[in-house]
Amino acid sequence: MATQCLDDPATILQKEFCLSPLSKDLVSGTLQLTDSKAHQCQKPVCKTLKTVHHLTVKVTAHAPCDSHAGALLDGLLEVARLVTVFDQDGGHRGFHAGDFVWKGAGSTQVTGRMSGITNAGTHRAPAFSDCQKCDDKGVMEGRLCGQITSTSTPAINGCQVVAAYRIKFDPGSTGGQGAFRGTLEGVIICPCQA
Repeated sequence: MATQCLDDPATILQKEFCLSPLSKDLVSGTLQLTDSKAHQCQKPVCKTLKTVHHLTVKVTAHAPCDSHAGALLDGLLEVARLVTVFDQDGGHRGFHAGDFVWKGAGSTQVTGRMSGITNAGTHRAPAFSDCQKCDDKGVMEGRLCGQITSTSTPAINGCQVVAAYRIKFDPGSTGGQGAFRGTLEGVIICPCQA
């Protein structure tokens, strides 16, 4: 089962935490299509495409924002089953989710879930300069939540990882395949011991 994301306001308010910034570049990534199936609904009338991809990506530190604790997560992130449902076909809006295993330095490992929206651009006017369109193709944006399940650094064992990711891939009618690159910005959240 995927890690429950630490997103309960009452818990965040009541407990004490120590945070370590996490800033990563996602490089040398591959997106491999393993299954694809179209579906037609009668009520309501719609057409969708469901895809399954295998995602692997090398994760490297992005200075100056990555922390000492964050450096322990340089390594390889893998999602064996990244499932996406698209409106009509792989060139339209969709949503995705997949469970990941992130192997960092030494014995450090994070397990959890990533989920978000596909083929949408959020970095647009009026909040930002117009570097994206609302229907930007070949973009995955979302949130990654995980827990450090093993490490040779006891101070971060059991800590949570929460991050936003932005991935750029080559789009296609089947949802994309091939090389990709991206960014990941977040925090490592550890319970505070007074």
